[in-house]
Amino acid sequence: MKRHFRIVVVGILALALIPTSLVGAETKVSAEQDSLSELIDILAAKGVLSAEEEEALKERIAEAEKPAPPAPPVPEKPKYPTVKTKVRVETRFSSVQEDEAQPYFGNRDDRTGGDGFALRRARFYIMGDLRPETGYKVQYQSDWGHEKVNRHVAQMEWRGWDFANLVAGQLQAPFGYEIVMSDAYLLCIDRAAVSNFLPADKDIGIRLDGKRPILGGLNYQLFVGNGSGKYKANPNHGYLWAGRLTAQPTPELSLGASYFANRNTDFSPYQSRFLKKNADPYGLLSAYTAAEADETSWQADLQWQRGPSSVWVEYIRTKIEPGDSASVTADGYYAYLHHFLPYLGRRDKLEAVLGYQQFDANRSVSDQYDLTAYTLGLNYHIKGTRYGTHRCQEMIRFNYVWSREAEDEADNDKFVVQYQTWF
Repeated sequence: MKRHFRIVVVGILALALIPTSLVGAETKVSAEQDSLSELIDILAAKGVLSAEEEEALKERIAEAEKPAPPAPPVPEKPKYPTVKTKVRVETRFSSVQEDEAQPYFGNRDDRTGGDGFALRRARFYIMGDLRPETGYKVQYQSDWGHEKVNRHVAQMEWRGWDFANLVAGQLQAPFGYEIVMSDAYLLCIDRAAVSNFLPADKDIGIRLDGKRPILGGLNYQLFVGNGSGKYKANPNHGYLWAGRLTAQPTPELSLGASYFANRNTDFSPYQSRFLKKNADPYGLLSAYTAAEADETSWQADLQWQRGPSSVWVEYIRTKIEPGDSASVTADGYYAYLHHFLPYLGRRDKLEAVLGYQQFDANRSVSDQYDLTAYTLGLNYHIKGTRYGTHRCQEMIRFNYVWSREAEDEADNDKFVVQYQTWF
């Protein structure tokens, strides 16, 4: 009989411990719990409840007294369209041994009078979303040597598909590693000559950026454009076709490969940056003027990172077929070794860089445009860090570059210091 009485008592107490909202009671919970605790003590003292039952019921009381967790805040829905602006400025000082008779390898210091203080790059960004699945980006630039501000990027992005994003407008063709990266995140101050001259430039077209890996782990980008560069319409029925595949076989290693074909083109970085600024050493400009030059390029790259160290390597090769004339093949590569140095107890602020590059504008001849260059660099991140959420917000870079040409070597070794800020 006593055992049945204990079961009834424990059952009543358990019911009493059910939250009041579940049984419809409106009395204060804390007062009820105090009364129950006193009752449990009395029943335990009289031997009605065992020590285990007493402990279990008091645990139930403690659990019931816990306040309910606050309801999570309901996020505000963004109001469309959204607009965000950003400015990036890079000021720079450079000193070259000798301005005269040096070849142009894609940087402002390679021109007579190009060294000294200058506003190397100025970028103004306007970006945002028109709808949850529709984004936009416009970028204006005013760089050293440009007479006026020009539109650098103007693109719309559709993100409504599960398998890929569709980007259209004036945008970067997906070819190469260093050229498609913002110069704010480069390891050296300037891109390698092969990256300046051989990859396709920004162009008017459409690009498909895959969201899901294919063939067991390959990410892809596909592009078709006018092939005439920024602001230009296509003069004929030849188009720029480009594609890029990337993979990450291990957490430390990333691989990439790209290909493009630009038939009957009237424009390319090789034509506009190399040939024009080096007085057309191979007689190719007439074929570009007549829109009769065919360009075919491929490249491969890898990036390896372990702890504070990383390595970047990229090779690019381009074949130019100028109508009935003999073809020209240009190629080159770079290799960078990057290492973060300890500074004030951190390993993400001060970084040392060693760079090596080669560029051959025409593999059939040995001339002044066969470049070998070495770079010693030091970067300091004043605000932000290369791998942080707000990357490279403010930094200063130092580079010393030794340049060697195969023929008619020029005294064009140089020192460059550049300050960069975003706001």
